[in-house]
Amino acid sequence: MIVGCSQPSIQSVQIQPSEKTPSRVLFSDDSLSAVIIVGDDLSQVDELRSIASTPVSINFLIDALFPEIHDSTKLMYNNEITEHVGPEMRMRKLNKISYDAGLSLSFAIDTALAFTFLRDKIKSITSEKYVHHLFNTNPLPPSFDKIMPSEKLILPIDSLNFPTRASRLPNAPRSYRSGTHRGIDFFSNWGTPVRSVADGIVIRSDRFYEEVAPEFRKEMLRRAAAIKRTPSDIFNELLLGQAVIIDHGFSLFEGYRTISIYAHLSAITENVLPGYSIKKGEFFARSGNSGTEPSTLGTRRESHLHWELILQDSNGEYYFGQNLTYNELINALNNLFDN
Repeated sequence: MIVGCSQPSIQSVQIQPSEKTPSRVLFSDDSLSAVIIVGDDLSQVDELRSIASTPVSINFLIDALFPEIHDSTKLMYNNEITEHVGPEMRMRKLNKISYDAGLSLSFAIDTALAFTFLRDKIKSITSEKYVHHLFNTNPLPPSFDKIMPSEKLILPIDSLNFPTRASRLPNAPRSYRSGTHRGIDFFSNWGTPVRSVADGIVIRSDRFYEEVAPEFRKEMLRRAAAIKRTPSDIFNELLLGQAVIIDHGFSLFEGYRTISIYAHLSAITENVLPGYSIKKGEFFARSGNSGTEPSTLGTRRESHLHWELILQDSNGEYYFGQNLTYNELINALNNLFDN
C-alpha cells in the first residue's frame, strides 16, 4: 500500500524488504504531484516511476480546482468528465531531478492544461444540465457586482443599515461550523421588529420552534468539522434557529427565483404561516438568538438577525454576494438596498 503525505520525512512505503536503503515514493496531499526518493536499492526505481506517473483520479482534480463543491455534485461531474479528460492529461510526468539531499525525482500534472480544460468542461455542464439546488455548490455564480434588482429592497430592520464589518457580511469564514457565511448579520436588541424586504409568499414559518439542547448542537458541529463543511441539514434545520423563508418569485432578478431567509428569530406573528402573502415592509417577526450557542444555554446574548438573499436557477442556487471582494460586495449591497 502506498501512503501519501505532504512532507517527505513523515511517511514512506517500501515496495519490498531490502537490506539496502530502500527507494520510496511520496504523494502530495492533493495527489497532483509525487516525489521518488532514490535510495541504495535502485532495483525499485522503475516500479516506483510507474506508480508515480499513474493517472490521477478526476476527483482529485475537481477538489484542487473547486474545493467547495458538494460531494454529490462532484460525483455528477466525475461521471460526465472522465470520458473527456483522458489518462494522458491526468498523468504525473517527470519535471525535476534533484541532488540536494540525495537523488530525487519529482513528478507533477500539467495543471495549466488540465485545469483549463476541466474548467471549460464544467462550465459547459453547468450551463446545460440540471443540478438539484440542495446538492449543488455551483462554481460559476452570477456576477453579483453587475446584476441589478428590478426594484431595490428595503432593509429588514427599520433604520438599521447593513454593517460594513467583513465578518458580518457574506463570504466571511465561519470556522466553528467549517463553512462560509452566506448572509448579513444585523446586530439588534432582542425583540426588534423584523420586516419583509419585498412582496412574497411565506414558505417556511417556525412559529412553534423549540430550542435544541446544547450538547446536541455541539455534537452536530463536531460532525460538520469531521467533513470540513457545513451540511445542508445541519445548517437549515439547526443553525438557522427559528426562521422564516419568503419566496419573492422571479421578478426581482431576471432569470432567477429569489428567496429571503430571516434567522435566529425570537417570535413570529401568529398569522404568518406557509402560503401567507406578505407585503414589502410588513413586520412579521422579532429578532433573537435562536439556533446559537447562547440560546441553547438559555441566555439572550448575541441577539441579531441573520438575513440571506438566495438566487436559484436550473444550475443551482447562490447567495447574494458570493465570491465578491469586499469592495465589490459593498457596492453590490448599496445597489441592492434602498438605504
